[in-house]
Amino acid sequence: MAGASEDDSTSRLWAWLGGIASVVAILGWFGVSNAQEMKELLAESSPPSSSSAPHESSGTTYTPDDPETSDADTSGPDSGDDFGGSSDEPDSETSSPTPDPTEESFKAVSAGDCLAVYDTGLQGTSIDWSVDVPPDPVSCDSKGAGLVQVTSTADSTCPSGAGKASWAYTSAVSGETSKLCVTRIYHRYYCVLGKQVGDDTRLGSMTAVDCRAQQIPATYNRIIHIIGVYQAPPGAGPRNCVQGAYDQRQYLAWLVHDGKTLLCASIFQGS
Repeated sequence: MAGASEDDSTSRLWAWLGGIASVVAILGWFGVSNAQEMKELLAESSPPSSSSAPHESSGTTYTPDDPETSDADTSGPDSGDDFGGSSDEPDSETSSPTPDPTEESFKAVSAGDCLAVYDTGLQGTSIDWSVDVPPDPVSCDSKGAGLVQVTSTADSTCPSGAGKASWAYTSAVSGETSKLCVTRIYHRYYCVLGKQVGDDTRLGSMTAVDCRAQQIPATYNRIIHIIGVYQAPPGAGPRNCVQGAYDQRQYLAWLVHDGKTLLCASIFQGS
């Protein structure tokens, strides 16, 4: 029995030595000369464990049928949609302010222009201009029928007195007021309106009327016929209107234009 036991021990020893020899042969084939190199080789070839951190990707997902994603991908910073930057292009649909033709007509008038306009007399002491919009300028002489001359277009307050007035217009579009300061031009043989109260006859200095008119505004009761327009001498009056020793007419006289002009007239008799 002792011999059998020794044989088994010897067999196991030879088997163990054979195993070691096999391992050494394998290590040599991998180029590993010791156990530490074998450990490192095994560590490099091991698969990652479940506790390792996953790889992070910086890519984005594109979804072509997602409207929001599609807009975001196709719209640049200079795009004109609601989510892009603003455009530097001017707004072609921006409309200009609506012009006011009446205001433009007033602004087209210049100082020195003569206009064929007058007071109709329909508003009594308040001037009622014969037209609403300044007409084109005309000649200032009698043939041109200019009845007022514009003396200023810039004064905020126009001079007043016989033969002077203002014509203003405030635009509802711009809110601005245009004003014309005017002086009446008196022509020989033209007619104006007057009102007789007792022995006094008042002159509608900015009015004009057809000398043969059958009706006149209620504020007035006389048609005044202009016979002469003169530079007023000192102390001018009706006697300065008489034309020669045989002139028997009854004259009415007014000083207008700050007393510089003598206006000689009579009541129109229809002849």
